[in-house]
Amino acid sequence: MTDLAYMVREDWAQQGTAMVSSSVRIREWLGDVPVVLAVTDKRTFNGAHSADLEAAEYIVAGRARHDVVDIADLTRLADDDRLVNVAIVVLYPFGQRDCEALSEMIGSEVASQVFVLIWSPRDIIRAWLDGHGAVDLHTGAPLPAPVPLQVAAAKLMVDEQYNGLSSGRGKDAVVQLLRVFTGSGYPLDGDAWLRAFFAAGGAFRHADSILKFVKEMKAGTKHRVTPRFHDDILDVLRERVTSP
Repeated sequence: MTDLAYMVREDWAQQGTAMVSSSVRIREWLGDVPVVLAVTDKRTFNGAHSADLEAAEYIVAGRARHDVVDIADLTRLADDDRLVNVAIVVLYPFGQRDCEALSEMIGSEVASQVFVLIWSPRDIIRAWLDGHGAVDLHTGAPLPAPVPLQVAAAKLMVDEQYNGLSSGRGKDAVVQLLRVFTGSGYPLDGDAWLRAFFAAGGAFRHADSILKFVKEMKAGTKHRVTPRFHDDILDVLRERVTSP
């Protein structure tokens, strides 16, 4: 199993005062294994004012020469075993393509460790990492695991994502489940639902739909949907979660 950790750039840098100490913490977590750097575009890695290069110089300071690869190529490199027994430092993944390649590579479990430096605390990759138990090296601990009952509900959303979640049966499922849980006292929290969705195997391209419905429901929007589940769906999910 691949060990996962991350840090958000603002926590790593702390207005330019903590890059050295934060990077020491990252290196201690990585240990002595060889490091591969994964960036959005390695062609611009050595460019002037490169945020990737700046981060790399702090994080891998004093280490032997390292490979630099595109994040989008991680899946291909995993397939030919070039990532076996190495630690991967991923710098600022952004966009669906990068995120999907990263999640697929992590799922292959060929790398021993993956550390991700995240540009913004709102970047979608953070919710994915939190949903998979990654350690936030700024705090030294992962977030609590997603609520099992919400993960069970999110699996029902995942079952509908083949046709999308923004309309039709997918929208019906998402909105009904959000309503049922909210009516039972669960907070209408987009981050919590995203963590559950990703823990259940949800795809990045559908995450925005869940956030959109949460935001609209908070604003009082009354969505017109056709019920996809019986009224006792929460009891059914509880039984699934508690059954041995």
